[in-house]
Amino acid sequence: MISPEQQAALYRRDPHNIVRIEYGAQRPGDSPSTNRYTRAADDLRTWRREGVLRRDAAPALYHYRLTFEWAGIRHERIHHFAAVRLEEWDRGVIKPHEHTLSGPKTDRLELLKATRTQVSPVYCLFRDRSQAQRPCPAEGAALYEVDADWQHHALSAIADHAEVASLQERWAAADFYIADGHHRYETALAYRDECRRRARSWSGEEPENFVLTAITDASDPGLLVLPTHRIIHRPLGDGSLDRLGRAFDIEELPHDSEGPDYSKLLAAASPGAALFIGVGLLPGRVHSLRLRDRDAVEGLMPPGESSAWKGLDVNVLQYGILNTVFDIDDADLAAGGAVSYTQDIAEARKAVEIGAASCAFLLKATPVDQVLAVSDANGRMPQKSTYFHPKLPTGLVLNQLD
Repeated sequence: MISPEQQAALYRRDPHNIVRIEYGAQRPGDSPSTNRYTRAADDLRTWRREGVLRRDAAPALYHYRLTFEWAGIRHERIHHFAAVRLEEWDRGVIKPHEHTLSGPKTDRLELLKATRTQVSPVYCLFRDRSQAQRPCPAEGAALYEVDADWQHHALSAIADHAEVASLQERWAAADFYIADGHHRYETALAYRDECRRRARSWSGEEPENFVLTAITDASDPGLLVLPTHRIIHRPLGDGSLDRLGRAFDIEELPHDSEGPDYSKLLAAASPGAALFIGVGLLPGRVHSLRLRDRDAVEGLMPPGESSAWKGLDVNVLQYGILNTVFDIDDADLAAGGAVSYTQDIAEARKAVEIGAASCAFLLKATPVDQVLAVSDANGRMPQKSTYFHPKLPTGLVLNQLD
């Protein structure tokens, strides 16, 4: 989730920044036969040889505390790094909530094959089926504690057998959901299968059977899901507002500097109420759109989907507005160009104001419980439905598969 400019800045910040592994930076004197993956593998070997990276002498889980601010509010979130056994989706042990794309998986598989190291973690939430109040192991002495990019990071090891067993017992009685990292998870599955095909024997306990994972309790108060707003690049047709009025109650809102805080307006909507804010549906104007006829909109959705899936605001927007008013279907979304995305309301408004987009729709965040409900019903959410903030940093721990 970083731009080329951010990559370059991280290269300059430190010669051992983990971005050199993730992106395999070109180095002076590199042979034309090298590529980003071979360069990453070479750097990892060098860092291990020089002691930049050290492998722990004994197995451990890792307690990771992340502290950050958002909208002036301090948040603290607890994670545990572990090697989690890979399971096929159809077993229902670990549940996805999004579909994946082939391009990112190909890239991550090539990096994994070259380095035999899981560099970035999958991010999982767990929900205890027993609803027992199980104590979490206390945070130990920090291996390192650092402030970076307006966030505070603290990592400590959990090596005590009793504490490790307590966490394992807690997770064994839980449902696991992938919050972020579907591509990395499927990459790890593909690599495991490839190694198993080549092996003379296979016990199921080889390192390739596990994936580096950061695990958070789904009830953690520090979980923050941001909405992803839609910026529309297709022109508005005549009578668009009238067509929207068939299923939505529409109200014009102030839009100058003294106008309402749109994020607070969206957050204040009652649970289950589909509410959007349309920017530029008429020139220079802003409107709220509150769903009035849910049955009519859900009737436009695929019939085989669950009620949890149909209740997602992103699907109400897709089938009730983008499909019907802008003729933007799933194929258009996959192809790109018709819609772009941002978590920044100001960016969405500016795109409309400068004429880079015809209009924009601001959305509420998808609640965590709704994400889990879709997964429990074996559904997959549309792309850009969730944005767990902040993204997990890469490089806190790496999982070497040798």
